[in-house]
Amino acid sequence: MEEEELRQLKNVILQLKAENERLKQEQMAIYGPSGHSSAASPSTSVLQRERLVVVPRERKCPSFRGRTGISLAEWLEEVEACTRSRQLTDLEQALFLFDHLEGEAREEIRFRPRGEREDPARVIAALRELYGCVDSYVALQKAFFSRHQQEGETLQEFSLALMSLMAAVKQQAPTDMPNAEELLRDQFVEHVSDGALRRELKQFVRRNLTATLLEVRAEAIRWEREGSSGGARGRSYSVPSVFGLQYGVQCPQTTAASPMRSELTEMREMLKLQQEQLNKLTEGLLALQGPRWSNPAGRSPLICRRCRQPGHFAKDCDGVRVPSQSTAHSQQSGRQGGRVAPSEN
Repeated sequence: MEEEELRQLKNVILQLKAENERLKQEQMAIYGPSGHSSAASPSTSVLQRERLVVVPRERKCPSFRGRTGISLAEWLEEVEACTRSRQLTDLEQALFLFDHLEGEAREEIRFRPRGEREDPARVIAALRELYGCVDSYVALQKAFFSRHQQEGETLQEFSLALMSLMAAVKQQAPTDMPNAEELLRDQFVEHVSDGALRRELKQFVRRNLTATLLEVRAEAIRWEREGSSGGARGRSYSVPSVFGLQYGVQCPQTTAASPMRSELTEMREMLKLQQEQLNKLTEGLLALQGPRWSNPAGRSPLICRRCRQPGHFAKDCDGVRVPSQSTAHSQQSGRQGGRVAPSEN
């Protein structure tokens, strides 16, 4: 057994030597004796270089849950981006859609007929019917054109809200909207809350007729940060109070007071003055009513001479006149004397 193993090892060694000699001859034919490329064979003179191949990771697609979480439009955009680089058949696309559904949306597609479940277009159509936008094209247009910059809303938030509304309008539009960018820009310019900024943006648009919403917004933000050409100014009405405080901390040399803060101070002062006036009027009324209704110690109550009721004067009385006791007694005595006199005669 040992002799057989030795013989096999010798055969392997001879084969390796022969292979090594063959590789050396091929290397000599390519590079020549000096180790450089041979001029006699230009077709084989290309140096073999190592290359690093980077395989990109697959994009992770989020799951769609129906009425909660990511919206249907955003999810469909993510699905399209994830499936664009993959060569998927219709059945594989339908399975990919179904694998990224959760909750109510997954149950809706799971109980559909098989032919509908295996067709990606019909799956997307079913999802749009259930979870798509239910507002009409006219209602979405109304919501877009009635959108104004709200109190405390920044310019960036206002522009993003307009973009979102315009995306919904374009999705429901029966035809393409070639003037969508102009509508976005004009709606932003016309409905910023700061009047001075609105005039500045209109002038900017007149100078740059092809300006987009992003360019106009950048100009508006720059105008707010740098201030008008007349020098330093206070914070714009469209910037929230938090940003105003931060701006005041970063720029301590700015002495101009905020318009909104000055208006609030004036309103507080006016309310304070009105409250003081109301307090004085209330005290005056109590002072006028006090002697009529009060009964200080040691004084007899006020009695009306007309109706004989306490609490008011005769000039302010509207009641029935009641005669006093002395007058009633004198009248009764007179009547008695009148009846006795004829009997004596």
